[in-house]
Amino acid sequence: MTQAYNMPLTTEGMFNTKPLLPKHGPYIESYLNRIEGTINQAIINHPHSIAIRIDLRLPYWYDWRNEEGRPLFNRFIDSLKAKIKAYGNSLSRQGKRFHPTNVGFIWCREFTNPNYPHYHCILFFNKQTFRGLGELGVGSTGLYGMISRAWCSALSCTQVEGDGLIHVPQNYLYHLRQGERYDDLFKRASYLAKHDTKVWGLASHNFGASRR
Repeated sequence: MTQAYNMPLTTEGMFNTKPLLPKHGPYIESYLNRIEGTINQAIINHPHSIAIRIDLRLPYWYDWRNEEGRPLFNRFIDSLKAKIKAYGNSLSRQGKRFHPTNVGFIWCREFTNPNYPHYHCILFFNKQTFRGLGELGVGSTGLYGMISRAWCSALSCTQVEGDGLIHVPQNYLYHLRQGERYDDLFKRASYLAKHDTKVWGLASHNFGASRR
């Protein structure tokens, strides 16, 4: 993989008093700063939040080199927000209470194969809105189902075509509470800031995070 120019790297085991994953450095410092800022903002938005770690894969037929319009991950987030809003409206029509949520995110694009990227991401929600992913699978009516349908919408594919494109790793769920440290989450999230397995010099970005 080519080197990222003018991007300071760190090989330390800590960043701003928070631990980094061992054996995955060097890490891109600006990415670590964005990760820290995004987690802090999630807690400001919702004093009790959840963070969900998932992987998003591309189907073999998707032409990521010739995307048009908004970037793929942006389309995914736009669709997810719309689905959560529709879910809230549906609950309200039924006379049920709905707690609104900001949708925070951190993502990176990696290339274990130079011609076939995948995405790692962490999503943030109000814990009063969602307690976790709910039921997994194509027929899910919970948060997992909204995420799955949003990814399919971004890819312009059906649910059947998109089956298996979302990977939920072990220990995917983290709880964030105002005033408490989040070392475990930051350590896990630092993986998204590693320099290795990213391809530089492309028109599209390798990393992104919400700002509010």
